Amino acid sequence: MSNDNHKDGNALKEPGALEDLLNVTGDPGPEPTLPPHVASFLGEQLQTYYAQLMSEPVPDRFVQLLKQMDGKERDRDGE
Repeated sequence: MSNDNHKDGNALKEPGALEDLLNVTGDPGPEPTLPPHVASFLGEQLQTYYAQLMSEPVPDRFVQLLKQMDGKERDRDGE
């Protein structure tokens, strides 16, 4: 089987092509890693994004849904 199957998107369409992507033991191999500076940059970006997200108010619709769920849970526990 050709090693080009995974390049053109046909790796999962052809019988036996998946085996070509795995090593001899059937293990897909090590997880891909990012260079440390890239991982650090992405981490900083995610922290900034989540900090902004956490400072935003909870939408009114979510608050209503949470109250409804809390009321149903109390009703279930009280029976």
